[in-house]
Amino acid sequence: MTNQLFIVIKDTFLSQFKSRGYWMLVLSPLIFATLAGAVIFGITKMQGNTTPNIAVVSNQEVRSVLVQSEKELDIHVSNITNEKKANSALQNEKLDGVLTVNKNEATITTQPKSEQIPKEKITAILGNLSRSQKATQYGLTAQQTADLVQPYNLKSVVKQAEQSTNSGNTESANQLIASAIGIITVIIVMWYTSMIANAIANEKSSRIMEILLAATSARVQYFGKIIGIFALVTTHLLLYVIAGFTAFNFFKENSFVKGLASNLNGVTLSFIIYAVVFILVSVALYLVLTSMIASLINDNAQVQQAIQPISMIAMVGYVFSFIMTQMPNNLLIRILSYIPFASQSMMPIRLVTHTEGWPAAISALLIAIITLFLLLWFGQGIYARNVLSYSDEPIMKQLAARLRHK
Repeated sequence: MTNQLFIVIKDTFLSQFKSRGYWMLVLSPLIFATLAGAVIFGITKMQGNTTPNIAVVSNQEVRSVLVQSEKELDIHVSNITNEKKANSALQNEKLDGVLTVNKNEATITTQPKSEQIPKEKITAILGNLSRSQKATQYGLTAQQTADLVQPYNLKSVVKQAEQSTNSGNTESANQLIASAIGIITVIIVMWYTSMIANAIANEKSSRIMEILLAATSARVQYFGKIIGIFALVTTHLLLYVIAGFTAFNFFKENSFVKGLASNLNGVTLSFIIYAVVFILVSVALYLVLTSMIASLINDNAQVQQAIQPISMIAMVGYVFSFIMTQMPNNLLIRILSYIPFASQSMMPIRLVTHTEGWPAAISALLIAIITLFLLLWFGQGIYARNVLSYSDEPIMKQLAARLRHK
């Protein structure tokens, strides 16, 4: 039986793995992401080459401080120190700005085509320098002067479930994670449930199923197809994980990627592993459910009937994952976070936003795993009784009748 099961798994896996449709599914998002990444990388690279060039007309102390702060301010301080020459260079668009610093005030002159100059940061540096100079005049020590010019540090946090996250990043991170997990789950579920339903429909409509069951058992076909398709899903996600880590490491110095990474600073490796495992378990649940329903298919015309209820169930978690970011403590959403077939789109988001902790997250995953094994055991009987039955009645009507007579 083991050899027969392996043959069915191998045949199911390779027949789809070699197909054009499978690679279109896998590569289409990667190609789109590559093109989008190339455009973003090019734009940010071009922006990176437009560092504003400014002339500083002031005493040597002010110039030295600004030269030392070039990297922090993302500017280039010109060697021009004469005000007349600086204004002439600005007029000829050789400079982006002229900063004139007097004793108690400073003026920055730009022209319409000037690159963006960080005026607030320059003001802060000049303010600290002015306070330091005045502190020295008042006879303060170096330590007292440093304490005086030390900026007040104000942090904004959102307190949730005994943990805090940066409030500026929370909302955008929630939306990104909700979108990613929800979309990935729905796409994978819809594609692979359709794949296993079509495989069963093709074998039944061509009567190949009868030949297969003469050589093997319904149980072997049932587990072989589910494991074979599940191996495709795992391969699919593994390719995406590898591509994602490779792209991140390659573009990690890009300003756009840095900004994205800062928004997702609450996402850890343990969370990524948890989310991927949860998605895999949930996809396996959908594959088992689809196999049970698809065993009632008479021909290819009934495939859509079989996968339509599966798609509707998958959409429940997808829709509520967006609602959850607005109403995380809603009772219905909290309940759905533990219910298999929906929890894969709910609980990972609740975990990463600290609405729930790891105990609740692990509990939801264990419930899904236990449900998977129970459904596998229950489904093999449904599959064995119906895989050789042929009826023109609606799929759901047949399933309801079979369950009543279970």
